[in-house]
Amino acid sequence: MDQFLQLKNYNLRYRDKGKGNTVLLLHGYLESLETFETFANDLSRLARVITLDLPGHGLSELKVKTCSVEDMAKAVNELALHLQLKKINIIGHSMGGYVALAYADKYKNMLESFCLFHSSPNADTEEKKANRKREIELIIQGKKEQICKASIPNTFSNRNLDKFAHEVERATLIACKTPDHGIIAALEAMMNRPDRNHILKALNMPKVSIIGKEDNFIPMKAAREIARKNDLTPFVLQTSGHMGFIEQRQECLREIFRIIYEC
Repeated sequence: MDQFLQLKNYNLRYRDKGKGNTVLLLHGYLESLETFETFANDLSRLARVITLDLPGHGLSELKVKTCSVEDMAKAVNELALHLQLKKINIIGHSMGGYVALAYADKYKNMLESFCLFHSSPNADTEEKKANRKREIELIIQGKKEQICKASIPNTFSNRNLDKFAHEVERATLIACKTPDHGIIAALEAMMNRPDRNHILKALNMPKVSIIGKEDNFIPMKAAREIARKNDLTPFVLQTSGHMGFIEQRQECLREIFRIIYEC
């Protein structure tokens, strides 16, 4: 059931389901809590699962013009305080991983475990920044639908496009509903975020990186190197792209249950 938390700069939509150790799922760019819906429902059979729309995405109203990943992390903490959470197993998918890292930077004492889910602690390269600037221009020109229809299929492994055609269509519809100003704020936030390898390496808790062998955004070699230098346990999904919680849902569920109950 949808609930809302009114904050000064945001109106956060969230869902809180299940009992047990607390898992906080942070979605990626052009996603919403609905992107995690099936996965979160499965997780909630054995854990308390909290999902939310990050500011400017889904139904979380962004009342200001800009919103850094640090601002998003602060909003996440406001929700944690509102729900009186004591310890969190945080899982950040893609852009959600950037927010999770910003959260770990400021509120690491709240964390029980940390999972990068198809994400990276690296700052944007100059090439990536240029791509984000071009995307902002396209949004301003009213070409959001064009961006969504081009980028969402690329989040899945090429081999899985037919198999998960319904999920690709659903993810595209979610992306197209993202408010223009929310997309621009997210692009600027990602473009301006700092390198947080040192934050990740310093975390003294179970740390895992879930990697898609066929991820079109983060090559497996690069993902493995990030895991190696930051003392993360790599978990490689052999037939997944950037959406492992859909493409190999059962394998991801087993790994997350292992993190929160066995580590």
